[in-house]
Amino acid sequence: MENDSVNRWFFRCLFFVILFPISIGQAITTDSTSNSGMYEKYKGDQQKFLDDFAGARLNINKEELVPLIFSTLQRLTRYPLPEQYPTVTYLSSDDLSQLACESKCTVLGHYQGGMTVYLDDKLKPETNLFDRSVLLHEMVHYLQQLNLPPSKSELSIHEKCVLWYTREREAYAVQEAFLIMVASPVRAGYFPARADC
Repeated sequence: MENDSVNRWFFRCLFFVILFPISIGQAITTDSTSNSGMYEKYKGDQQKFLDDFAGARLNINKEELVPLIFSTLQRLTRYPLPEQYPTVTYLSSDDLSQLACESKCTVLGHYQGGMTVYLDDKLKPETNLFDRSVLLHEMVHYLQQLNLPPSKSELSIHEKCVLWYTREREAYAVQEAFLIMVASPVRAGYFPARADC
């Protein structure tokens, strides 16, 4: 008698282990168009944002690159779209370091004011997401300059240093946010946590 109850218990467990998942699987697969709230069919707002995020496209032609950078910046920053886009000028590494540092230094991009952003001519922002992040970083500086309050035009040396540091922190933060959003394994360079002004 005891053997009978053990056998019944065994067969009930076997039914549950084998047949119950099969019947559940059939119920799930019968209607593949309905969204029953299951994880694999759910897309949250963040995923929808990433799906529509043009900044992550790998091949962009030169004509749409700068407008795309600014539409990306509009999503990632507080800055409005500018009325006029700057031009992008490519320079050799030596010429770029001379322009940015007046000596030999390692720099991939530079904005010194006005309507031109300079990039190292080895960069390919149309097809390389890290290179695009460098251009995006420099375009942040362009937007910062456009949105500089008139009261900041006459600053002491200390105030200029603090302003430069604040701008760099923001540009690196936006660049890093972009690299995270496009799932780049490469990150922006080190930037100090505190100003040395």
